[in-house]
Amino acid sequence: MIWFHSPSRAILAVRLLLSAVFLFYGSVKLLGGQYHYGDWTISKSTADGTSLVWAFYGYSPFYGRVTGLFEFLPAVMLLFRRTTFLGAAALFAVSLNITLMDFAFHYPFVKYLAATYTVLCAVLVLHDKPKLTAALHDPAADA
Repeated sequence: MIWFHSPSRAILAVRLLLSAVFLFYGSVKLLGGQYHYGDWTISKSTADGTSLVWAFYGYSPFYGRVTGLFEFLPAVMLLFRRTTFLGAAALFAVSLNITLMDFAFHYPFVKYLAATYTVLCAVLVLHDKPKLTAALHDPAADA
């Protein structure tokens, strides 16, 4: 594919993919979906890991929507070159948490997608190496 021979086009494709994924999931959470809200009874002996996590996050509708905001806002930032680094760094932290949770609670195949999104966020962060270096640089070390 000639289209991907240009690194900038590949990075743009990664930005757009991640933005679409996290805009979708963030929107679902902001609109009150994905988590189990309301009254429920759950037992560790009868509930699978996925149900346990959805019930936990749904225990507080406020918290459930905040998790959506933490996906939605950085996804919007990926749409603009000027804010890509900050959006990618924020989504790296969010997606790493999702990946760890998915593997720890034995989610089905989606855990591999989460891991892929985490790696792609890391690619975007590392692609902006000068910004990463500046963010980690200690000016006191130069003195």
